[in-house]
Amino acid sequence: MPKDKRTLERQLALVADFFKSDLPQAAILTKHRVSEETYRKWQFDTDFTEEIERRIAAAHRETAALIARCAGLAATRLIELTKSPKEEIARKACLDVIAFGRFARAAPTPRPQSDYAGAPTLSPEAASKILAAHADAAQEPVPPAEPSAAL
Repeated sequence: MPKDKRTLERQLALVADFFKSDLPQAAILTKHRVSEETYRKWQFDTDFTEEIERRIAAAHRETAALIARCAGLAATRLIELTKSPKEEIARKACLDVIAFGRFARAAPTPRPQSDYAGAPTLSPEAASKILAAHADAAQEPVPPAEPSAAL
């Protein structure tokens, strides 16, 4: 059954508050006059859950961008702290530098554009025929090479 416009607006407002408000979930539900039962039903609504997933993904991207922007400053500060006269601070900074290095290496690198971008794609049938032709060609016996006169 199609969802009415009012329900969609209520769902979007609720999701927006989940991500903008400091209120606990129960208070947000009360604020929007949404019962626990209705909220549970909405959790099986594809539009509702996809909106939540989009918001979560956007929050993760924003967080990653913030961390990336501050990474150089954080690394510099950690290196400075490794020279601290207080041994415990220097030790913890050294451990953080090591962890930071592992994190930096684990960060995904952008993939280069494929040389085949924009190339036409093959249908599964065409691809099967081409692979079959190559397989047949590979199974054909290769004639023995003629002895070289140079030997």
